Amino acid sequence: MDKGKAPAPPSSNWAKLQKTLPGPSTSKTSKQKKSEARRAFMAQEKQTNKYGVNGVSRYIGQSDFTRNGQSSSSTVAGPSKITIPAPSKAKEDVVLLPSPADSPLVEELRVMVSGKGVLNESKKAPGNYIAIDCEMVGTGPNGSESCLARVSIVNFHGHILLDTFVQPREKVTDWRTWISGVRESDMIGAPSFEEVQKKVAELCEGRIVVGHAVDNDLKILLLSHPSPLIRDTQRCKMLREKAKSKHPGLKKLSEMELGIRIQQGSHSSVTDARATMGLYRLHKVEWEKQLYRTTEAYRAKIGKSKKPDNADKKRKRDDDDDGEGEDEDEVEVHEGGKKGKRDQFPGGGRKGISSGLGLIVRKNGKRVDSGGGFRAEKRNQPATSSVSSGNWWESVDE
Repeated sequence: MDKGKAPAPPSSNWAKLQKTLPGPSTSKTSKQKKSEARRAFMAQEKQTNKYGVNGVSRYIGQSDFTRNGQSSSSTVAGPSKITIPAPSKAKEDVVLLPSPADSPLVEELRVMVSGKGVLNESKKAPGNYIAIDCEMVGTGPNGSESCLARVSIVNFHGHILLDTFVQPREKVTDWRTWISGVRESDMIGAPSFEEVQKKVAELCEGRIVVGHAVDNDLKILLLSHPSPLIRDTQRCKMLREKAKSKHPGLKKLSEMELGIRIQQGSHSSVTDARATMGLYRLHKVEWEKQLYRTTEAYRAKIGKSKKPDNADKKRKRDDDDDGEGEDEDEVEVHEGGKKGKRDQFPGGGRKGISSGLGLIVRKNGKRVDSGGGFRAEKRNQPATSSVSSGNWWESVDE
């Protein structure tokens, strides 16, 4: 190609093909979105920390804190509670979308998840169903490991049974505030891991536990729960089919099934627990039908292993009553006035039960043993009484 000549114009075919080609993609991947959200959060943190005071020291002496580090009567990220049962005042923006179904149950669940419902005292009891959700912070190099930082448990009606921060057991290298909602200041006065673990175990015992990927929550708590008593919204067959995914997210399921949008910013474990309970209640009837046999078999197995002692006592008493009808001739008085049974006839057994003998011979109301008992009686008789024959069965007929 000569340098002095201009480049040849594109052919007509290439011009037509260029019109059909799609333009450059402007959509962002989920990883890019998370990176931008984190950068925006860190930029906001730098703006609030322009005076150079960081960490727990800037909160000492304040009664409560907000995300901007200013004193306030209510918190956004969650409470710093010393007593475990105290409920949280944490709030998360829950956006109510158009209802996906015209049903009173759906409306009730939407109100429950948003936290605007008013409950009477009877609906504040733990009941048989609870929902759990945990928030974690990062430990280890670059926050690669997870550590428990907050636990929330609600009952069937969304009432908060437990909501508390937890003292980390290891040094925290990444608080993950932009997603977990947990700040360093929330650890002031927080209870220990052992204390919270014990309380969670007491609430879960014997109850059906609802959660989203609940195995992760139990694992971080170092607890186990029987699989027949677990209802995981991530593994529910009906929800998987509707979401067309093997691992549907809680945010997507809540928007599809309940018409609510959650997890807009940092997560609230209370809202997430209520959302999982709402999804469970929406499909409870069909869900429990599928697991009815498994659940009942487990409950029956546990019931047998935990039989009270009085049942064994009752069985023993019934066995004693069966022996009251035995003949008085079977009982003799030993030295000391104690009663005891005589030697049983050959073959053993008891009254009413076959012992292998076809005939039991008695004389004057007393059983005659085949082992020479009658001969012993004969020797003790007076000399006047004589037997014509040496066969003892001939004298019985007399």
